[in-house]
Amino acid sequence: METRNLLAATLALMAANPALAQTTDAAVPAATPLDAVTTTATRTRAVAGDLAIPTTVVIREEIERRDARSVLDLVRDIPGVESSGVPRTTAMQPVIRGLGDERIVLRLDGARNNFNAGHRGRTFVDPELLRQVEVLRGPASTLYGSGALGGAIALRTIGADDILQPGAGFGGIASMGWQSQGSGPRGSLALGARAGEFSILGAMAGFTNGNFTDGRGTTIPYSEDEATSVLGKLGWNPGHHRFELSAMRFQDNNTLPIAASTATTTSITDRETVQETLSLRWSYDDPSMPLLAPQVVIYRNHVDIQERRLTGTRAVDGTTLTTTGIDAQNTSRFSGFGSHALTYGFEYYRDEQEGTSNGAARSQFPTAQQAVLGLFAQDEITFGAFTFTPGVRLDRFEQESPNGLNDRSVDRVSPRVSLGWQVLPWMQPYVSYAEGFRAPSLTELYVGGQHFPGNVFVPNPNLRPEVSRNKEAGINLRFADVLRDGDRLRIRLSAFRNDIDDFIEQTVLARTTVTRNIGQARITGVEAEAQYDAGTWWLGLGAAALKGDNLETNEPLASIPAHRVSVNAGYRFLDQGVTVGGRVTATAEQDRAPSTAGVAQQTSGYGLLDLFASWTPAAAPNLRVALAVDNVFDHAYRRSTWNSDPVPAFYETGRNIRGSLRIAF
Repeated sequence: METRNLLAATLALMAANPALAQTTDAAVPAATPLDAVTTTATRTRAVAGDLAIPTTVVIREEIERRDARSVLDLVRDIPGVESSGVPRTTAMQPVIRGLGDERIVLRLDGARNNFNAGHRGRTFVDPELLRQVEVLRGPASTLYGSGALGGAIALRTIGADDILQPGAGFGGIASMGWQSQGSGPRGSLALGARAGEFSILGAMAGFTNGNFTDGRGTTIPYSEDEATSVLGKLGWNPGHHRFELSAMRFQDNNTLPIAASTATTTSITDRETVQETLSLRWSYDDPSMPLLAPQVVIYRNHVDIQERRLTGTRAVDGTTLTTTGIDAQNTSRFSGFGSHALTYGFEYYRDEQEGTSNGAARSQFPTAQQAVLGLFAQDEITFGAFTFTPGVRLDRFEQESPNGLNDRSVDRVSPRVSLGWQVLPWMQPYVSYAEGFRAPSLTELYVGGQHFPGNVFVPNPNLRPEVSRNKEAGINLRFADVLRDGDRLRIRLSAFRNDIDDFIEQTVLARTTVTRNIGQARITGVEAEAQYDAGTWWLGLGAAALKGDNLETNEPLASIPAHRVSVNAGYRFLDQGVTVGGRVTATAEQDRAPSTAGVAQQTSGYGLLDLFASWTPAAAPNLRVALAVDNVFDHAYRRSTWNSDPVPAFYETGRNIRGSLRIAF
């Protein structure tokens, strides 16, 4: 069911995956994903498919169709994007172009989520409360500072306008669903109202499931989960101003190993994860004042994980990280030696982390703080058929150690430049160079204590920041009226090489675990995206091939995903309001893997088939019924980004039958 106009099935794909559209006129195809608007890639509104920065947007209609249990379920089909860890819903983490963990900047409604602690996950939000996910691939430190070596993921939550029909003062959406994996029900409810310049939203969503089973019929231990999310928003639009106050709380309760993203089944704990995010956003947009388009976000993001161990010492461990910050920018548009869109601003945030065990300090997650100030500027200059975009950012870190003896400061300048050439109305080649960096985390610098019996962590306050230098070339293509009047075809091809200096790596030795810089690593790759939509049917393709090497040891990097091609296609029975489709994913064998404990971390190739269908009755346009089958042939397979164990013990989940019912009122 569509969120903006429940009476018009044509809006099911107005800037999203074509798989969602139900047009009423076969001559008017839906917009493709590459036509979606993003604000992440350049901090200004831009069409994703026209940028020199590979960016993919997943909007509300695609989120609804997927009925996903995690953010990772929404982004796995994007070229160059994978997930790391075993199939435990909230423990898995995104990997972009072979880089994961803190090498990806994660933002929720503009608030940074810097949490990363020992295989405990990062993406704490129910997808039902998201209106859009934007994934930027490649270094993005010029705009987002430390951590953006692999890219950035921006999560945007729903607002009142996403659930209210045009002109309505009150409305809502309720949904319920079920999946066969874990016999897991889910549900959500969102209510919105507006009066004059004011709007309000209240929403909640949650799911529960038992243990999953893999394609062999074997239970995946400790994969049961129970999560709830609550969201509230207040909006005020006086004149050209926009104020929005947002508060979200995520809570997850489960029983699983301490190192939940690994294939271990030891050190079991009852875990409660709570994330609370509060943000206030102000923006001003007056077309008559092109020099003034400010936007400010003030936020606080608090993550608190409490774990009661059920084995061993039976300690109660606490892990908390609080990030408070402000992100302010302005865009000035003017002419002179071309047309300019100059975006400049600053970001300041402070991280405060604390680890406890039975109320005492826990050195494995040391109590420490850091303050970060970043200043940035970027100018999008258009002259004739060329768009030249230089940018630069200066970041300064002040990091405070637990004992005050190893405090340190770090400065880093991150430049970026790109050039696009609109050779023909349908063809735009581009080249770009971008640097990214990641300052060592507080845990990497100051960690101590026991890693496991007989092995202890050794802190390293002298770690240097990781620095990446990415060279990229690509081409954006757009066509219309290819096979029939009014159809659309969008294609993007890109190739890159990302050289990373001072790569930070944790190494387990006989009696110690040390974190150190390892010199140089290199990741190269090619990516392709294509979408065609003819109104009654659509076809989409995504493909990526990556290679990663440790240039110091001449061994492959462990986190590089296997080559993958994904094809989705479908047909719309317009008169009946029915859409049917499917997806085929082919993943190659990953035989370029390092050896750990004498065993190579290799995975076999595999192929998957997913099918889906939805029905919006003409007599009840506010009702949507959907059915999907994932991994139709119940294939047993492993992903290739396992980063913790020499031999992964678990296969991925097997066949999963999902159904959902959505009602608007």
